[in-house]
Amino acid sequence: MTNRPNKNEIHAYLREQILLLDLPAGSRLREERLADHFGVSRHPIREVLDRLEFEGLVEQVPGAGARVSTLDTKALRDVWAVRLKIAEMVGDFVRLPVDKQLLERLQAIRSELSAVKKSRDIRALGALYNRYHSVMLEVVDNQALARIHDLLYVQTARVWMQFLPEMDFDTEIAVMREEVDDTIKALKGREGSELARIRVEHMRRLLQRFSDRVSFLPPDFNGSASERSSND
Repeated sequence: MTNRPNKNEIHAYLREQILLLDLPAGSRLREERLADHFGVSRHPIREVLDRLEFEGLVEQVPGAGARVSTLDTKALRDVWAVRLKIAEMVGDFVRLPVDKQLLERLQAIRSELSAVKKSRDIRALGALYNRYHSVMLEVVDNQALARIHDLLYVQTARVWMQFLPEMDFDTEIAVMREEVDDTIKALKGREGSELARIRVEHMRRLLQRFSDRVSFLPPDFNGSASERSSND
């Protein structure tokens, strides 16, 4: 970041660093060093750290400073359960029709998947999915719901990045391409309920791929969506 950034830009930068595991759990975030790095005073840095703490990405301990938070498996179980319910609600609050520029941005994300597949760059795939999430937030025509949706996303995004090196990279590329394709089709068809179904199904399929690696699946989770998809 060459120019002096504002606090929103600093927040976005640090959040991305945490979500992509460039700043892993336990990493110290020193106010004075961050202020020097970004060329700002410590006041906006404190505001950014407070915001990251609210999002569950940072822990601040009096006298010990700020650290990137660890993943709480019990909390993740609860978060995933709510994420699935929130995804179902999105269909009732979709801003339709979407503008041409938004569809073009989704098409660009889809196109970039080919280069990521060729490079086999795990970090690039994570960054691309974060971009996809950001674009999809713009589709939600309810600010309160969009904020909740975003908050729950950032609390779970690191899990995928953590396990991605152990997962089949080509499968993850194919699944994301399918999700983006289905999303574009639903948006072009102005089908809010279909968009919600797509998001829920892909979340469940992701959890199914996690199922042999984690113990925090939602209490009512089952693989029915994944099984239906694999049998289609």
